[in-house]
Amino acid sequence: MQTFSTRLNAPPPVTKRPGTGIGVLVIMLTVLAITTAAPVRAQIWYLGVKAGPTFSNYKTKTPWKEATNIGYTFGAIGYKQISANFGLGAELQYIQKGYYHKVCNTITDRLRAQYLELPVMADYAFIIPGLRNFKLHANLGIYAAYWLSGKYQTEGYLKGSDSESFDFKSNDAKRFDFGPNVGARLEYILNNASLSLDVRYELGIIDLQNRLNDNTNNNNRAFIIGISYMKPIGGM
Repeated sequence: MQTFSTRLNAPPPVTKRPGTGIGVLVIMLTVLAITTAAPVRAQIWYLGVKAGPTFSNYKTKTPWKEATNIGYTFGAIGYKQISANFGLGAELQYIQKGYYHKVCNTITDRLRAQYLELPVMADYAFIIPGLRNFKLHANLGIYAAYWLSGKYQTEGYLKGSDSESFDFKSNDAKRFDFGPNVGARLEYILNNASLSLDVRYELGIIDLQNRLNDNTNNNNRAFIIGISYMKPIGGM
């Protein structure tokens, strides 16, 4: 995989496919509308906050050794309990992704990327026998993200290190990302609140630089750990 710095002389780009972001938004809003309109006896909203570390890289094969690009995420979360076992969750979060490659023992190549992300997930809860006040949740859904900014860093090419802001135009990079996510959540029920440990895997399906003739797939992949705190805000 070529570094971003070496991609400035890429061949002319192909034509963009319009409307991808709009289509994703329509899908997400449709799922939300259909689910929340379901005729159920008790629908309870929970709101809260979430934060934790991220471990990311690009889904591509390179001759270099991959190292984990460590970042963090934080944001607001919402969860609607639709039945005793089923619910719908959504988040609005700041999240760090990117890649980290070791060209050799002394040379590294890293991209730190910042995104604003909206995951939407179906949630199914299981009671854990013998563990009072605990629930285990399985999650499956999608996410959409907007690439806010980035910083490209290298170490070992010259004395010391080099860092520069990522230039979207010169690198011909896409700012919109989208893909599936899957995960699990362990919830502890408190008095009128809950505390959860969340693990999730996300895989971007958009090649963020597919116009470059480097025969690689520059797709985000991330493993996310989160601690969340939620409180109910009512029922209907």
